[in-house]
Parts: sequence; structure tokens; C-alpha cells
Amino acid sequence: MQSIQNSNKDNKPRKKLNAYSLAGLGISGIIGSGFFLGSAISIKQAGPSVILAFLLCGFLMSQVLGAMTSISINRPVTGSFKVYAEQFMGKYTGFLLGWSVYVSNIFGIGSEAIAAGIFLKYWLPQFSVSMLAVAVIIFVILLNRLNTEKFSIIESGMAALKILAILFFICIGAQFVLSRGITARPYPFASISAFFPNRITGFLQSMLIAVFTMSGVSTVAMATSKVRKPETDIPKATVMLILGVVVPYVVTIFLIISTVSWKSVNMSISPLVQAFKVMGFGWASSIINAAIFIAAFSVMLGTYFGSDQLLISLSNAKEAPQIFKHKTKKGMYQNTWLATGALSLLIIALSFFLSSKLFNYLISACSYFSFFNWIINLIVYLLWLKQRKKEEHFSSPLILGRFGGYISIFLIGVLAVVSLWVKDFRIGFYSAAAIMLIISIAYFIHRRKESNA
Repeated sequence: MQSIQNSNKDNKPRKKLNAYSLAGLGISGIIGSGFFLGSAISIKQAGPSVILAFLLCGFLMSQVLGAMTSISINRPVTGSFKVYAEQFMGKYTGFLLGWSVYVSNIFGIGSEAIAAGIFLKYWLPQFSVSMLAVAVIIFVILLNRLNTEKFSIIESGMAALKILAILFFICIGAQFVLSRGITARPYPFASISAFFPNRITGFLQSMLIAVFTMSGVSTVAMATSKVRKPETDIPKATVMLILGVVVPYVVTIFLIISTVSWKSVNMSISPLVQAFKVMGFGWASSIINAAIFIAAFSVMLGTYFGSDQLLISLSNAKEAPQIFKHKTKKGMYQNTWLATGALSLLIIALSFFLSSKLFNYLISACSYFSFFNWIINLIVYLLWLKQRKKEEHFSSPLILGRFGGYISIFLIGVLAVVSLWVKDFRIGFYSAAAIMLIISIAYFIHRRKESNA
């Protein structure tokens, strides 16, 4: 999930990051239920060609990450996205970006909670997904009252577990495919039509969810101001991040497609769990389900914390109610913590009426917010290229310069349009568009009050 964070004078200074810790932070922030559960939607949309969809999304992610880090290395500031958007595109864009990311985070917490409920239902079938999701989100809210030191230990442990879960699946799945061959029927690689069963349209539509699985890439650019040796560590970290996310994603999807018929993928459980059952490793299904539950829980914890920090920074910038920057005597931002918790619970409450469909709506809405975020960052990069100073010579090895910026914006635009053919995605789009409109109205009301003060 995504977050924009400004520095806080009351926080203790954090240790400087190196390339490995920065890459690990990024991988941890990206891998979540969007992949473990949401990938089922992409498989249904694209069939076997979903493998290429994840590769193409990996390319887009690399261009966005390259654009972000190119600027942040040359102009290091904390809370870079919002700052750069305001510098190059004006205060309205910065305001819109900040609040849209906060709302996207709340939706992301909701989607992860519903996914966690689905994973828990594997062991607790007598409870509804909605009830389990509420229980999970309450636990997340309570854990976010812990001090930062304890919180970071819990988060680091869960981040390691979810990475091990993917490696565990890859090892067993690869052994199965190497010994038994591709068992999925119909054979997914028999012809072009077998590989693209829903044609190019289905392939492009599947990329909306694939983008969501990689939307947490913003975490890395947010942390660049904390890096020990920016010009050497950040390029190294970004390359490791791309390889550490795209390669496991693509290999995992390939193994799923090779063992499970794409037509029979069940969106009520993780495709990884389903693949293990098809392979005959029922015992491994429980292990992987536990690990991916932890993955969803981990992303919720981090996103909740990041949302609080973002709301505090918006309040400090006088772009949110001032009550959110007030602390208790113990140093806790209680109003912020309560607001994020209340909004998260409100989102989960909708699942009692919309059932698991809400998961589709939330991740599609988050994907459109990611499209907006990525396009803004790419535009800012292109503007920076025109206006950069002589001493701003560093350029990330990931992005293909102006060509990379323009082609990425074009591809994102195509994906946004094509995805609207899917009903569930349209509802996500309408929700995102309505929220952007509300934020815009709030900005102009805010500006009018400022000018009249």
C-alpha cells in the first residue's frame, strides 16, 4: 500500500538505511493480499496471458520507481511525493495527491481485512467473512497503539514470513512441474488462442489488479531521504526491489497456470492454496494459507501506521483539521488513530451488505488511485527533466528517460480505459472519481477560507 510521510520533530531519528534494508522495506510494503488473493481475478480475466500482464506491470512499476528516485536523489526531502507535486504542478495537485493516497490507504486496509477474513474462513467456516474481517481490523487498530519499537519488530517478522511463503510455494511448485510436467488442462501454452483465451481485451483488463499488487512501490521513494549513501544505495536497492517482486510474482503465476486450469480458479480462496490442493499437497495448503493471512495482516499494520502519519502531516500542513496534529500527554496522536480506525471499520461494515464483492470494488478503486498517483509522479519527472539544474545529474538506471515517462503514461491511460468494460471495475472507478471530486471541492472551500481569513 502507499503512504506519504512528512518528518515529525517529536520523533526520534531513525537509523540510516542501506541498499538491502531499503529493498527489503519495499518488498515488504508491496507483497500482500492483492497478490495472494487478487491475482485470482487477474487469472480469470486474462487466462495464461496473465503471466505477461504481471511482466508488463513490472515494467510500469520500474518506470514509476525510476522517476520517483531520480528526483528524490537530486532533491532529497521528506514526504517527497506531495512536496514535488506542489513544486512542479501547484498546491491543488499536492492536496489532491495527499488526500487521495490517504483514502486509497483506507480502502487498502479494508481490502486486506476482507482478504484476511477469507483466509481465516479456511479454518473457521462457521463464521462469515465480514465478522472475521471486523475481528481482524479491531486487532490491527489495537496493535497500532503499541510504541514504534515494538510495532517495527512485529512488522519485520511478518514481512519475512510472507516472503518465505512465496519461496516455499515456488520450491514445491517447481519440483512438481519439473517432475510431472504442466498438468493444467486445456494446455495453457498450446497456441496463441490458448494463451490469450479472452484476447487482448481480457489481457489488458487483468492488469488493473496486477497494478494493485505493485502499488506499494511508493514506500521506497518515501524512505529515500533516510538512505545512508543515496547515489549508490538507492539504484542498487531499486534493482533488487524490481527483481525481488517481479520475478517471484511471475514465477508463482506461471506455476499456478501450469497446475490449475485458469477456468477453474476459485476466487473465494487463494490461487496458491488451490494449486497446492491440485498438486496433492493438502498439508501445504494450511501452511501457505497461514502465511498469506500473516501477509495481509502485515500490510494492514503498515498501511494503518502510514495512514496515521499521512493524516498528521496533512494536519501540520493545515490541509486537514488541526485536531489530528494534537498529541496526548503520553505522546500519542489519539484523534488520528481513532479517525483511521473508524473509517476502516466503516469500510468493513459495507461487506455485510456487499459480501465478498466489496473486495473487488475496493482493489479496483485503489488501482485507479494508483493510476492517478503514478501518472502524477511521471508527469512531475518529465517536468523535472525540463527544469533540472546543472548539478542534478543523477538519473535512475530503471527509467528509460523521456521515452519511458511518455510510454508509461500512455499505457496507464489505455489500461484505465479498457478496464472500464468490467462491471466491478467500473464501480471502483466511479467510487474513486467521486472521492477525487469531493477532495477537489474541499480544496477550493479550504482555499476560499484561507483567502478570507
